[in-house]
Amino acid sequence: MQTRRRNLYKATIFKCAHRLHRHAEKGTSVWHILKQKRCFPDGCLSFRPRCEQFDRRRKCPRKKRRLEPGCASCQYFYEEKQNFQPEAVPSEAEMKRFRRELEEFEDWLLEIKERRLEVRGKIEKILPHLVRQQSKSITCRGILLFFTTGIIVRDIFEDPFYARLSGGVYERAQIAVGDEIDFEGQLVIDRGRLVFNRVGQIDLVRPGDGEFVDMENFRRVRIAGSEIKGQPHKCMQCRHGLLIDDLSGDGRSRARRLMYCLKGVADYRYCPYHES
Repeated sequence: MQTRRRNLYKATIFKCAHRLHRHAEKGTSVWHILKQKRCFPDGCLSFRPRCEQFDRRRKCPRKKRRLEPGCASCQYFYEEKQNFQPEAVPSEAEMKRFRRELEEFEDWLLEIKERRLEVRGKIEKILPHLVRQQSKSITCRGILLFFTTGIIVRDIFEDPFYARLSGGVYERAQIAVGDEIDFEGQLVIDRGRLVFNRVGQIDLVRPGDGEFVDMENFRRVRIAGSEIKGQPHKCMQCRHGLLIDDLSGDGRSRARRLMYCLKGVADYRYCPYHES
């Protein structure tokens, strides 16, 4: 018997006023609130860097125009303590029901993750798997297949999931957007997303109408693209917008994601490619 499942980690039943959550126009994901920040129901602390000179509209003695990592050693540097309390959109009874559903979902994940699984899905997008390195340079680590629905083992999964392929596996498979494929992969949870790694045994079930894109075209995207500040909803819905892993931090905080425009539009407000 097939069971229909949704990715409850990506449900948006919470809203939060935290400055780092402002991109989440439709709410902040369950994964972020309950698993990553763990700021419900007690709230979370944030320390915002500030400068006494800038607060008083005075010039920086080090001739800086904005706060930078090296400012922490300055006598005028301080951190402002902030506390944020996420709001649960559903009622208390609905929240209890969601907790039960989430527990069932996590039990299912525990059974199948990090195992080699059989998966079927129709490819909606084929994107380059881009990463921002410590050197700030953008590198291409292969291909990211995007599915909106599919079958994982025997269950019908009704939310987006992903598959990461090496360039070699992608070129040998000769798959394109619109193709329905079977494949095997190992499931991992990546910031609440379901992602299949070590993908192999790709079989074409039903061809689509898309054309195969040469791997070299995806490698060139990292040069033509540009970073977008924040994660605007407009870019999240655009087929040219891509969230990429940013590994360029100082090592003290978790890796984050950057919005990257494959068409090289630096300011989303003036984007000519957005499809409403």
